[in-house]
Amino acid sequence: MSIYAYALLVPIASPLVLPLGMERNTELVYSSGLAAIVEPEISLEGIQATDERLLQAVLTHDRVIRELFLQTPLLPLRFGNGFTSQEKLLNHLEKHQQQYLETLTQLRDKVEYTLKATPCNLLDDSDTIDAKGKAYLLAKKQRYQTQQAFQAQQCEQWELLNQLILKTYTNVTCETRQPDVRQIHFLTQRNNSTVSTEQFSLWQVQCSHWQLALSEPLPPYHFLKNTLG
Repeated sequence: MSIYAYALLVPIASPLVLPLGMERNTELVYSSGLAAIVEPEISLEGIQATDERLLQAVLTHDRVIRELFLQTPLLPLRFGNGFTSQEKLLNHLEKHQQQYLETLTQLRDKVEYTLKATPCNLLDDSDTIDAKGKAYLLAKKQRYQTQQAFQAQQCEQWELLNQLILKTYTNVTCETRQPDVRQIHFLTQRNNSTVSTEQFSLWQVQCSHWQLALSEPLPPYHFLKNTLG
């Protein structure tokens, strides 16, 4: 059995509402200026025994972090961090205390947004071309050229979208997910964490060949370095 670690934070004066974990209530473990949100007596092998249990554990891990993040700044930890004893957890926190506190200081006033961009497809109407012979071949050629132009504009719009975001936000990272779904993650101030409707609408209008979707404010998942796990 392990002590499962969800997140790190700086202790605050007001009490936290600690969420239910995978099997029981979460707890706070303190270590000189740091605290870890943990769940005791968790079998790491058990939560990964089946695909169903693994999926449920991943969802619970994310839920616990998000519920706590609504209450206080924190460092979310990657899924699957466990310690064989509280003593080993405390030793780890003491050893890495400085880097954790520095990261918490850097990110305490920040929230993350994820902008998901899914490429639109140009309607393929080649089967409905009402022509024969040379006229049909010309129509097919024009259709191909239209498709190529559409894809070129799509690439240009993706670059434009990155530029628009970089004009406003300094902490930005991108990733591509299969099948061809791209994500842009960026940080903004916690006390002003709403991306305006006008701003998002502008992105969508200027990038009409992409379907955009914006997340709710999230913990800074994609901006952590040298953290546990």
